[in-house]
Order: sequence, then structure tokens, then C-alpha cells
Amino acid sequence: MNNSVPGPDGFPILPSDRLFDAHLLLNAYLTAEVMHDPERFAPDPSWKKTPKRQAIDLIEALLRRLIWLHEHDLELPDAHLARLKFVKLLRVLYTRKLPCTETDLRMMLDLTVPLLDSIAPDGPVDYVMEYLKESDVTPELCLSLREFQKNLRPGSVASTQSMRQRLHTLLWLDEWEDLDPARCWSECIRRDFRAMTGERRNHWRQLLKLIRGNAPQNMPASWAREAEERLAAVGVEDFVEQLSLWFAPFKSGQPLPLSVAGSHILKGLIWYTAVSRDDRARQSALWLLDVKWKQKANMTKSMIALGVFGISKDELLSRNLIKEVTNPPPRILERVMEIFNQPNARTHIVAESEGDLIVVQGQMHFYRLFRSTGKIERVSDNAVLELNWPAIPDEFRLRLRRECDSDEQLGLRATLLMYDSLYGKYFTVSNEK
Repeated sequence: MNNSVPGPDGFPILPSDRLFDAHLLLNAYLTAEVMHDPERFAPDPSWKKTPKRQAIDLIEALLRRLIWLHEHDLELPDAHLARLKFVKLLRVLYTRKLPCTETDLRMMLDLTVPLLDSIAPDGPVDYVMEYLKESDVTPELCLSLREFQKNLRPGSVASTQSMRQRLHTLLWLDEWEDLDPARCWSECIRRDFRAMTGERRNHWRQLLKLIRGNAPQNMPASWAREAEERLAAVGVEDFVEQLSLWFAPFKSGQPLPLSVAGSHILKGLIWYTAVSRDDRARQSALWLLDVKWKQKANMTKSMIALGVFGISKDELLSRNLIKEVTNPPPRILERVMEIFNQPNARTHIVAESEGDLIVVQGQMHFYRLFRSTGKIERVSDNAVLELNWPAIPDEFRLRLRRECDSDEQLGLRATLLMYDSLYGKYFTVSNEK
């Protein structure tokens, strides 16, 4: 017998659910905090004071509820409003410093995978980074991290790029993955590390764990202080000897493979070399001035690290060891949102001043839109289009509605069709003839 009770968002809550209390709190959150302006709405600050274990349960309940809301999106006309509120609360909870276990981390990673297209995914990765300050990766945690990484879509958001870099470096620490020398020069480090035993292996593990994929361009003083302690545990002599072995291929004149993770590891080892203040290690690091890389796209971040030895950017450019960094073009999504708020800026939309027809020039097709009916036709094949509602992001749903029942709704559809190379997925062929 199903004795579930639906929440304000329709989510069925079972008294036997171990997250029952957390779901009751989420019910209260949905009903108590009115979202007059969804874009400016912020949860009550008291959520930051939730007991830590309860906060972890709330995160799990939120993720499970968000998944359910996406699965039942077509049945729930206001599902996006509940999701928007839940995402804002999730962001607040992710700012908390929580005592996550490996089980908690795997739960967050695994439950975020089906939500990667709809929520910021940084939270679980941030907690893994914090966890590794005191603990180590396990085969099971690496499996969850790999599944998480595999399902990430390419994006240009700075925070997402930072997260991707951290993931690459985290998974470089996976001691159970098969080695592949063709993947990266740094596979020799992973090979030699795995051959170490006892305390030596543990000290090297701690040294390598300090290398992060999201490190800034210049070595932070706080990082250097921590690095000095870990380097002392390894021993400068051991470090210098291993560095000379690992960096020896740089003098070979042969093009070497360099992965994203390997570029971060190389950068970290250069910083460790500077911290060691050992001239032998410095000479090994300067062999990089003769290196040839196969994947030049990954080389800049590590080569710039030679700045700790006074090697200037101009010298690296003259040796063709780095490429000029150009600013990425503005994201199309941001441009679309600007146009949403500035209807008169639409230069590819031509409307009959007194008539029914609106013509839109997209990046791939032309379209005809009709004021009187809201009908959308693709000129190339006369196909009738309608919104692919499940694909519409929740932020867009604050303005878009399922029904095209006004000039504003028609204009918003026209704006999306201007960028049909990217947003064509937001439309589908209608059954209407």
C-alpha cells in the first residue's frame, strides 16, 4: 500500500523514507518562503545554521527531488519554480563546510550526474577536494568521479573550466587506472609512485596530492608553506633524484605527449623545485626550455610556471613554448538574455508593421512566425515547430510559457530562433499540419 503524501511540488513523501524529515523541511521551505521575484530570491540565512549532518541529508533530499521534478516535468506546470527555489537552497548548503564521508561524496557525485545540464555541478567536487586534505581517493570514489567527468558537457563558464581541471588532476591520483605512456609524459611519475612502498610512498602521495588543477598562475605563499612541509617529509635528496629521472625526457628532442592533468602536475613540480631551493632541481626544471610537446594546447599553464626562475613570458613566446592567450568570445546564452531584455535590438527579425507575418533569419534557417496564431514555420521544409518544453532551461521558463499567446512570447521564440545553431534543440517538429 502506497501511503505517500505529496509535497507542495507534487513530490511523493513516504514516512518510511530515511530522508522523511529532510523532505518535510523542504516542504516548509517551498511554502514558507514566497518567491515574489525568482531572479532575486534568496533563501533565509538561517539555512546556513542547519546542523551539519542534517545539511548533508538535505543535500541528498534536494538532489533526489530535483531529479524527480525533471522526470515529471511535463505533468507539473510549475515544476521549474520549485526547481529554481531548490537550486538556490542547494547553493547555500554547498557553501557549508560539512564532514562528508566517502559515501556522502559518492552520493553527491552520482545524484548530480542526471542533473548536470540543469544545476551548477561544482559543489560535490569542492567537497572531494576538502575531503582529500585528510583522506585519500579509493577505487570506488574514483569510479564516481569518472562517471561524473564522463557526463560533463563542454562549456566555457570559468567555474566549470576550473572544476574540469580539478577533476583531471584528481583522477590522475587514481592508483588503480591502467597506465598508458602514450597518454602523457607524466605516466612515468604514476608508474614510479606505484612502485614505491611504505612511508616513502605515503610521503610522495601527500606531496602529489597538494598539486591542484585550479591553482592560480603565480604560486601562493600559503601553498609554498604547505609544500615546504611535504617536501621535507619526502626529503630533498629523493625529490632531486626523482625529478632528474622524470624530467630527463625533456632533453631527448622527441615530441612528448602532455595531457591536461600532466600539465598541472608539471606546474606543481616546478613550484616544488622553487620551494626546494636546490640548484640541482632547478637545473632539471630548466631542461623544459628544450622540450617539444605534441599537445601544444595544454602546455602554457605549466611553462608559465618557469617564471619562478625568472623565465619571462616573452622568452617562452620566442622559444615557441607557449601560445598567446586570447579572451574567449562572449557566450551566446548571455547575448540571448541581453536581447530578451532589449527587444528593439533584434536586427534579424523583420515584422510587417500592420500584418500578421514575422520573418526571422536564423544562423541555419529562415522562419515564418504568425502573430494571430503563434504558429512557427521553418521555410526550408515548411515544417511547423513548437517549443521542446522539456529542453527549456528553468531560467528561460521565467519568461517563456508553453503557450505562444502574446507578442512577447512570439518575440522570445523569435530571439531563440536567431541562434538556431545552438538553440534549435529548444524546438521540435509539431504534429500540427
